[in-house]
Amino acid sequence: MEITSILVPSVQELAKEPLTKVPDRYVLQDQETGLLSNTTSLPQVPVIDLAKLLSQDINLKRHELEKLHYACKDWGFFQV
Repeated sequence: MEITSILVPSVQELAKEPLTKVPDRYVLQDQETGLLSNTTSLPQVPVIDLAKLLSQDINLKRHELEKLHYACKDWGFFQV
């Protein structure tokens, strides 16, 4: 059995491009979200709502910033 992989650009290469939207391969489609939500025994990947980071509501913004801090510190990544 031959193992193959898809070539994808590194994050550094993506950062060099003037992207106007997130590439489709990095977007979790609606039908795929159920795969993560049914696995309650596994840790949940942090999800950050960027709109809340821009909110005028200080409490809402603070809570989302705390989630972002946790995601970066403890996970090293997050979903948007």
